[in-house]
Amino acid sequence: MAQINDIEKRKVILGEAKKLFLRFGFSKTSMEDIANQCNMAKPTLYYYYNNKEAIFDAIVSGEADHFVKNLHQKLNIDLPADQKLIRFLNLIYDHLNTYARELAKMPDMLCESSPHGRPVVKKIRESFREILSQILQEGRSDGTFRIPDEEVQLNAMALLISFLNLDWMQKNVEPARKQTFDAVVVILLNGLRKGPEC
Repeated sequence: MAQINDIEKRKVILGEAKKLFLRFGFSKTSMEDIANQCNMAKPTLYYYYNNKEAIFDAIVSGEADHFVKNLHQKLNIDLPADQKLIRFLNLIYDHLNTYARELAKMPDMLCESSPHGRPVVKKIRESFREILSQILQEGRSDGTFRIPDEEVQLNAMALLISFLNLDWMQKNVEPARKQTFDAVVVILLNGLRKGPEC
């Protein structure tokens, strides 16, 4: 029973800390603030997390895991490879769009602590690459895509969609942002369908 209690306490800490980080930013939130928000003593908070960086890492890592798991679930459908690729890219766009709207309401950005998020971003990119590789292989198998060199295509796709990040989302407004995104998806699909014979 104690283990369940510990799991629940960690969930409370992460949930309350996330609210504070989003409201006040990483640098302006202290361990004392988090302890107060959770209605617990600071030593209790330190029992679960050594510092606020560890709390932030756990929040970001948990959200990344949830996002990637959600992507896999929504992509686990019987679609042709080109439609699956469109769906994959739109899921990323929709997630970032929602997150960008949330961050726009904040007094300062969580990106001030981006060094803590770098391993998580790397993990997400690796997951994206695995999904893209699977889609390319399906497209090659069913004849939708002509791919002479999968590694080159994966690198090219990663470069083409590298603009799709929170910074770009926040600097560009709708509907122009969505129009640009849709144009990139069309260019990407046409390149895969036609192959590299140019």
